[in-house]
Amino acid sequence: CPALGRIRHIGSKFDLTNDPTGGLPITANAEVAGLTGGFAWLLQLDDGPPKSLKIDQIEVDPVETPMVLAIPYDSGTSFSITAHAAYCSSCVETFFAVNSVDHVRASQGNTYYYDEATKLLYVRIIQTPQTYLTDWHLWNLDDLNMDGGPRTHALDRFTFSGITLPSFAYGPYLQIDADCAEGAISGHCATTPSYVEPEVCPPDYIQVSYDKCCVSEGSSDCYIPTLPPTFSPTPQPTFGQGDNLVLNPGFESGLTDWYANSGLIQIDTSQAHSGTQSVLATGRTSTWNGPQQSMIERMSANKTYRISCWAKLKGTTSSDTLKLTLRINDDVDGTKWLGISNAINNQDWTLIQGDIAVNVAGTLTGIDLYAEGPAVGVEYYVDDVSAIEVSSGRRSLESARSSTQPQHEDVEMQAASGAVVSPMFALLTVAPIFLWYQWK
Repeated sequence: CPALGRIRHIGSKFDLTNDPTGGLPITANAEVAGLTGGFAWLLQLDDGPPKSLKIDQIEVDPVETPMVLAIPYDSGTSFSITAHAAYCSSCVETFFAVNSVDHVRASQGNTYYYDEATKLLYVRIIQTPQTYLTDWHLWNLDDLNMDGGPRTHALDRFTFSGITLPSFAYGPYLQIDADCAEGAISGHCATTPSYVEPEVCPPDYIQVSYDKCCVSEGSSDCYIPTLPPTFSPTPQPTFGQGDNLVLNPGFESGLTDWYANSGLIQIDTSQAHSGTQSVLATGRTSTWNGPQQSMIERMSANKTYRISCWAKLKGTTSSDTLKLTLRINDDVDGTKWLGISNAINNQDWTLIQGDIAVNVAGTLTGIDLYAEGPAVGVEYYVDDVSAIEVSSGRRSLESARSSTQPQHEDVEMQAASGAVVSPMFALLTVAPIFLWYQWK
């Protein structure tokens, strides 16, 4: 069968200089081999980007190996990306735009990012339960089924000789729809942007594999974007290293899991960094008033976390300081407050981000994350709050370095049969992983 496009790992190590074929061919019945995790998989179709892409029969352990798909689209393209459950027309999760591919990789799987510099759309692929999408999060293999059906676990799974792997369920799927002018070939966008290889490595590092950058080949001074998580089976929801530990981080579920640290907080639909709404801190009688969430069940003692949020002032105050604070309690030292801050304004959303070490002398008895800082009476919006564990061996935003070796999941894709739409491919991600692409 003639190739309809190519798929490969992203990064300069796999560009045309190093692989003149452009990657593994995607045909009407493709059989491909690859690895989950890493920086991303790049899908390029010869006749132009797909206007509508349906991804189903997904098999992937979403907690342990983040699976990111990248597709080139021209500037000005808008996207509607949704996840759908089987046998439930109202069970739909709408993805929202974020500001970086790192945010997508560390998200709960319901975000996307379009990079104007490289003209790439990034989407994280995760496996979802068959018949419901309530309490959206990264479902793991030990989450219990919540639909009342005969399944014990939320995700279908297969266990043999003590090894448990995810198993796909028929029906649920991910839909990517691109609002672009259709080209001469039905189902494709008319314009394919000139491809710009994204720089996946920090300065002074080179890409040495699909998932690692080092100072040089063979060096142990390396940067790995997706280290294996620390994970132990517990009832849902559970979180591993690299996951956002904040519940309802974009306030798309209202004020669920949030409360006011004095003053008042309310949902605002007129302002949003991403999604459709944010939280407004109002009625503030002290500088420390703002939205707050308890993290005691999800943060641990003597670990470092990267915390962040996006913030914007409301009203005529043009500039002030927003602080994101962890209030930490332990039974030896009592209470301490550690925070990061940045200047914010009333015109643009501003990122507040930094690392905080939760070091305690005794037992951690309480930990809360909250926003504070602007002057008394000044109102401000907060959106897209994040708290991600950063282990001692993991590179921080600019300077931390890691020599830890990643855990790889070998994957394999082979042709399968099924209903044919145009264009469409089904992606099943596991070890092994099966991908099929069929063309009308």
